[in-house]
Amino acid sequence: MIVTVAHCAPPLAGGLVAENLALLRARSGRKVLLLDATTAQTCRHWGEERKRRHIAPMLDVHAVGGSGLPDELERLYPRFSEVVIDTDCRDGHECRSALIMADVAVVPLAPEQADVGLHYGPIARLNSARMFNPGLRVLFVIAGSEHDPAPRELRALRAYASQVMSAGMACTILHLPALMWTLGAPGRCASDIESSTGAAEMAALYGEVYQSGPAVPASRRTPSPGPTHAPDELLQK
Repeated sequence: MIVTVAHCAPPLAGGLVAENLALLRARSGRKVLLLDATTAQTCRHWGEERKRRHIAPMLDVHAVGGSGLPDELERLYPRFSEVVIDTDCRDGHECRSALIMADVAVVPLAPEQADVGLHYGPIARLNSARMFNPGLRVLFVIAGSEHDPAPRELRALRAYASQVMSAGMACTILHLPALMWTLGAPGRCASDIESSTGAAEMAALYGEVYQSGPAVPASRRTPSPGPTHAPDELLQK
């Protein structure tokens, strides 16, 4: 199974989601490849730090760019049962190829970016990918601050996601402060601390990404409130 993370949220959000999904999939006993097709290469640096610090499970993380992604994936895929690809969701070879080859596209979406007029590019790319890859399941996930979106923001998020053919919106809400505290702990991610808020949110999203049934249609999504941040004591881990 190939999962592509194509984010419409703050730049770090996509890498954090990709790292946590890959780690959780590896814990399920699968052999996972994490491909970093971004300009920042945050996942690659994360994987290198994880190996350097001998943090288990260590993951296979490869950097790939430009038009080389299809060839690199074809070369590596036979060695792995699962692939997670992090992209910038920019209009480039990496994003287009990653979406066309994916089974699921996970799209973290921040409330401030749910403006169809200002941010139509990702919508166009996702719709184009579904034309070439009709089986692609697109799952938007709200990725915002420590508080749940206000009703007005939720309406805008649903309206944005509904512009993509047959897209769904995750029931899970990601609170970025709960995921980003690990930026001060190289090689680690929220899912390394099972009692943290970030780990709980990623475990919930993991269940939605790898489920066998369809996602909740964006027009019918009703979020449930969740915890907003990681416990202070986890910063010392």
